[in-house]
Amino acid sequence: MSFSSAVVFLWLASSRNRLRLQLQRLRRPRYLVGALVGLGYVYSIFLRRLEFGGTLSNVPPGVRLFAELSLVVSALVTVFSAWALGPDRPSLTFTESEVVQLFPAPVTRRSLLHYKLARGLMGAGAGALFASLFVGRLVSPAPGFFFLGAFLSLGTLYLHSTAASFMRTRWGEWGTRGLVARWVALGCVLAAVGLAVYSSLEAHPFPRTVGTPGVLRNWVQSLVEAPGLSAVLWPARLLVAPALARDASDFLSALPPVLVLALAHYVWVRLAEVPFEESAVTQAETRTRERAQRASGGSARGGALASRKAPFRLSARGRPEVALIWKNLITRRRMTGGVVSVLASLLLGCAIVAMMGESRFFTDTRRVLGPLGVSLAAMMAVVGPSVFRMDLRMDLPKLDLLRALPLAGWQVVGAELAASALVVGALQLGLLTVGLLCGPGAEDPWLATWWWPGGVALAVLLPTVSLAGLFVQNAAVVLFPAWVPADRTGSARGIEALGQRLLTLVGSLVVSLVGLLPAALAGAVVGFPLWSSLEVWALPLGAAAASAVLAGEVGLGVLTLGRAFEHLDVSEDRPE
Repeated sequence: MSFSSAVVFLWLASSRNRLRLQLQRLRRPRYLVGALVGLGYVYSIFLRRLEFGGTLSNVPPGVRLFAELSLVVSALVTVFSAWALGPDRPSLTFTESEVVQLFPAPVTRRSLLHYKLARGLMGAGAGALFASLFVGRLVSPAPGFFFLGAFLSLGTLYLHSTAASFMRTRWGEWGTRGLVARWVALGCVLAAVGLAVYSSLEAHPFPRTVGTPGVLRNWVQSLVEAPGLSAVLWPARLLVAPALARDASDFLSALPPVLVLALAHYVWVRLAEVPFEESAVTQAETRTRERAQRASGGSARGGALASRKAPFRLSARGRPEVALIWKNLITRRRMTGGVVSVLASLLLGCAIVAMMGESRFFTDTRRVLGPLGVSLAAMMAVVGPSVFRMDLRMDLPKLDLLRALPLAGWQVVGAELAASALVVGALQLGLLTVGLLCGPGAEDPWLATWWWPGGVALAVLLPTVSLAGLFVQNAAVVLFPAWVPADRTGSARGIEALGQRLLTLVGSLVVSLVGLLPAALAGAVVGFPLWSSLEVWALPLGAAAASAVLAGEVGLGVLTLGRAFEHLDVSEDRPE
């Protein structure tokens, strides 16, 4: 049997066994119910609404232009990332089983390269399929042409990334000389792009009447067609042209350049090929070691996090629950710091640009920044409990260690909640502070009257709402550990896992809304009698009453959940 035949047999057998395993899991009621819910969700939200042919005329021109620019910019970002980001080593990755089975076999390096290129092109085909289902109807009336064009574009970008990694590996062997040469070349390219963008913006300045329908779209269209920016976008527009073809003639006319480009990239990959076996073995061993550490409850990068600065000094004496808070803040500091840094950089950057600009520009930016900060703070009350998981969802695999601590169940549950609650609450208060200081964003006396009282009420209420959402998420982990995926290796995947997560999400929302009813009632009881005397400033007092009720509910829930935590046993019903 040839190597290509063996690979095809391996792929077919693996797909068949994976499908068989998925079907066998449906014998269990929780997976069957989850699969039915997941299929219903995918059909109702996505598949039922798929329409091709004739829908393109119903899409506003601005939407199509935005979709086209998104594809072009995505291609350019992929090319830039291939040269500027990541380590200087081949991008070809192999699993441990592939290393064990293929590397000792009588297989040439060229065959291994073609094997990985075939896998990469299969991934490009899967990406093109999903893009055709969910994006293609917005930009093309012909799904077949869009799929073929997207497959060629994604495949060419994959070949480009592979060739770029080979070239970076070669230059990395030159040491400092290669590093300097690469960054000088990138700097020259970025400078040329910046000059082209500047010249285009100078020729086509941002319109003052941007609120007029069609003005913004016409400005973007003229900017794209400007000589400078047009030259920068030309390679990417050439690459995505087949996917955006309106008919067969457009597709056939746009196809030859992309085919030539794909063939040239394949030749480039072959010519730039470097030894990749050692790097592949090292990466496979690293991934296996990290999975084993995560499965055992340890950190995947144990030594790296230990050297990072602690969020605060942990005293030798004091409340033992603080040690759990300290540990969770350290463990998830990278994720937490990344989210906080992105939001903080966005708001701080807007503020600095506004203050350095002219008076009108400052006013316009402040009008955007104020509502943006308040909106993000309110949004964090909804998405924060799901994003920040420094609690029982992270520590459930280490249940034995948690029980070995000299703490009662309610103490463990409360301490696990505290880390996420502190981070989400601090982020919300920071966003609200920026929003309140910047103002409501509109010269409306009614809005200006409500701005500060409403903002103070949100500052009192939102952190408690986030705390209640975190409690519901952790209660689901303790009461239904098989349905709620914790942060561990081997969590459920597939359509049935999607259904399980939807069920738990709906259940969490229902429980959260039920818990908010007494708080809303308490806020109304306190706020309405004071309205006649305090008017809008009765809102913070009503919010304080609602927050106190929510905090009391969470406190009682922690005591109850602590007893359930002491009897928790996930050994018999782990997620698969």
